[in-house]
This record gives sequence, structure tokens and C-alpha cells, in this order.
Amino acid sequence: MNSKKLGLAVLLIVILTASAFAVGSRRPVRRGPTSYAKGDMLVSPELVLVYSTTSLGADLEYFINGNISVGGDLLLFLEGNGGMIISPDVAFHFDVKVENLDVFAGAGPALAFAFSGGGSEFGFKPFGGARYFFTPKLAAYFKLLAFIGSGSSFGGAFGVSFQL
Repeated sequence: MNSKKLGLAVLLIVILTASAFAVGSRRPVRRGPTSYAKGDMLVSPELVLVYSTTSLGADLEYFINGNISVGGDLLLFLEGNGGMIISPDVAFHFDVKVENLDVFAGAGPALAFAFSGGGSEFGFKPFGGARYFFTPKLAAYFKLLAFIGSGSSFGGAFGVSFQL
């Protein structure tokens, strides 16, 4: 199965799962990032499109207070020789006055390596994005990001966030 078909299959599964959870609750109550508490966690399966590479992965966030989270991305790309990107980061969640919207920005180091040949690369990953909560535990997720290193590239990620 090629990577485009695999990516489409994963995206379809994420959309169907999100729709099933969204039907269960019709009353969103999230008022903004200040409703996060210390110890809250968000898990976001994501599809990342950077330059000419499509990656599947996940973003994890652990809140150390209402506006600051630590976590990171773990991405798997299947094109070419394939490889992985590991990127820990810190994010700040802005207190916007739009109900159910979480706007965030952050940065962190990134380590990319190929599975066969090609070696590894160390870089820096700044990002910014937003989540819109359909239910208290389910949100649509989008972020713009850059990988800055010897070969810089820009792109975006989207998926679904689940609050644990």
C-alpha cells in the first residue's frame, strides 16, 4: 500500500471517529485555554504536510498550568527511504475571547533521521495553530509549522485532539 492510500485511510478513520464522538455531546462548554488545569493532557493524531513529504504522527501536550503545555510531536514519513522526526516542544495557549477556541504557539528542537541511509539532522521547529472544541473532549486541530535546519521547510498539520 503506498503512502497516499495509507494517509487517506488514516484520515478517513480519524474523521469517522471524530464524528462518532461529536454526536454524543451537543453542548460544548470550553470557554478558552484558561479552562485547562495543571495535569490536563491532549493527544492529537495528525497528518503533517511539509514541503513534498506527508507524515503521520501524533502530538501530545501535558499542561503545567492553564496556559503552558509541554509535549511534542512524533512523526513517521514513508516516502523515499522513510524516517522519523522526534520533536519535544513547549507551547503557550492564548486567552482568546472566542468560545470553544484554543489558539497556541510554541517551539522546540527537532531530530529527523532516515531508516536506511541518509543519516540524521538536528533542527528547530517553531509552530502556531488553533483547536476548535466541538465537545469538552474533542476538537478539530490545525497548526502551521517550520523545520529550520540545514534544509528548511514549511508546512501544516491537521487532525483531531482528544482531551484525556
